[in-house]
Amino acid sequence: VYDRMFHGPRFQVHGGVIGGIYVNGDRGLDAHALTRDELPKTDLFAEEAGGKQMKLESLPMLVEACFQNAGLVSMEIDGIESLPVGIEHVDLDVESLRGSLRIRTVRRSGGEDGVTTHDAVIVNDDEDVVVQLKGLRLKGMAPLEDDARFTFTDV
Repeated sequence: VYDRMFHGPRFQVHGGVIGGIYVNGDRGLDAHALTRDELPKTDLFAEEAGGKQMKLESLPMLVEACFQNAGLVSMEIDGIESLPVGIEHVDLDVESLRGSLRIRTVRRSGGEDGVTTHDAVIVNDDEDVVVQLKGLRLKGMAPLEDDARFTFTDV
C-alpha cells in the first residue's frame, strides 16, 4: 500500500489488502484496518500508557483508513492518485471498536471533474459496524505512473 501512497508512519493505518470485490456491479476493495496497538508509530498513544486519559478513540485513524482504501480503488480503476474532499454521511460506534477490523470500500461513481464517490464501512470480528462513510468523495490529483499501476485479485 505505502509503496504507492505518501503517508508517513503516523498515518499508516491501512493493514493490507484482502482482495478486490464487486458489489451490485460496482468495484470495491476489502482490506484490514489497523487498531491503535497495531499502528507502526505506537508512541502516538504513549501518554495513555502512562495513565493519562485520552479523549479520542482511534476513530479519526479509522476514517483515514477508509480514505486510503477508497484511494486504492481509484488508483486501480481510474489510474489516479487522489485526496478526500468530502463525506456526505458518517456513522461511528465507539462501543464496537474491538477485535480485528476489516474495511470495505466500493466506488459508486466517477465524474468528468475527477471526483469519485465511494461508500466505506469498517466492521469488527462480529460484523458490528464501527465506522460507516456514505458519499466519500475523492478528487483526482495526479495520474499514477505506469510502473505503479495494478489490478486487485477478486475475492
